[in-house]
Amino acid sequence: MTRYLILILICLSTPIFAQQDSAHLTATIIGSGSPKFNTERSGPSVLISYQDTRILVDMGNGTQANLNANNTKIKDLDALLFTHHHLDHNEEFTPIFIQALLGGSDVSISGPAPTTTMVHNILTTYKDDINYRLSKSGRNLKTAIKHVTTTNLKGGESFYVGDVKITCTPVHHTITTLAYRFDVNNESIVISGDLTYSETLPILAKNADYLIMDSGGTIKMGAKARPNKKPNNNTATERAHVNLSESSQMAAEAQVKNLILTHFNFTDIDEEATETEIRKNYSGTILFASDLMKIPLTENTSTTNAKTPQKVNSNTPPSFSQLLENMDTNNDQKISKTEAKGRLKSNFETRDKNNDGFLTEDEIKIKH
Repeated sequence: MTRYLILILICLSTPIFAQQDSAHLTATIIGSGSPKFNTERSGPSVLISYQDTRILVDMGNGTQANLNANNTKIKDLDALLFTHHHLDHNEEFTPIFIQALLGGSDVSISGPAPTTTMVHNILTTYKDDINYRLSKSGRNLKTAIKHVTTTNLKGGESFYVGDVKITCTPVHHTITTLAYRFDVNNESIVISGDLTYSETLPILAKNADYLIMDSGGTIKMGAKARPNKKPNNNTATERAHVNLSESSQMAAEAQVKNLILTHFNFTDIDEEATETEIRKNYSGTILFASDLMKIPLTENTSTTNAKTPQKVNSNTPPSFSQLLENMDTNNDQKISKTEAKGRLKSNFETRDKNNDGFLTEDEIKIKH
């Protein structure tokens, strides 16, 4: 009898937790990788969520699999946005768009030109296939397309998807690229897109809670830091991505509370060395994205200045509270493998005695 009561309580409490989570603007890193194939990182993609609104930004390789792992159905997506039209950001747009079309829900598709042309070409190429699939439910492409709106954005526009206000601005890259800001109820998330130093980004991201930034210049484990060139817009034709000096300077100029680096070319990051470079300009919280990492806006991070991770003396082991301060991004008083850094990450399985996917104080065994 007790077992059944516990199950009932769990079932009753689940919607409550879901409602609390949906009350905040959140970002889920669907893919944290790059054009290089990586079994640990899918191609660039971020899911923005608020209540029942779902906005997918970029759709790199592996997006569909990770949406499924995140229990997100394509038919529930309200908008598809492009930062720019490079293959690694667009690879899975065609199947996602067609599935959304077949699902019958209203969906908007926006991005820099040629977004509308790309949608038109897909509909032309797959017209017969789409009509065949729609015919199974008594529909056709002519009626289904009425649920889809497409827009070419130039930058500077503001619009709403549900209750979420979206603002975009052009940034420097090898082709036309947009950064996006998402605002609702004094909570804000900015996605930079791929870029070099851009004066427009700090303006767009001013005082944002989270800035999800191109990770250019991030230091690979075992490698040395590459020399940083001073921010210079003229370098946009020479380089496709920021260096750490540029990304940290833009984050500092914008005074964002949290900087999340994503779009990595490799799996293992030397987080300590990378943070050392970023700290030359930026003093807020630094996070390193991984696939399916969820970025919540808690009361502490959305209403007060973000906490600066404590620096640990190399001769003194950090306390468990210090490790939580540096790594526990979801404030559950435990450290998951995606949150773990450095040696904790490399020997995570050895320390995780009960194999529950989390490290607790007794498993880390650090003396205070």
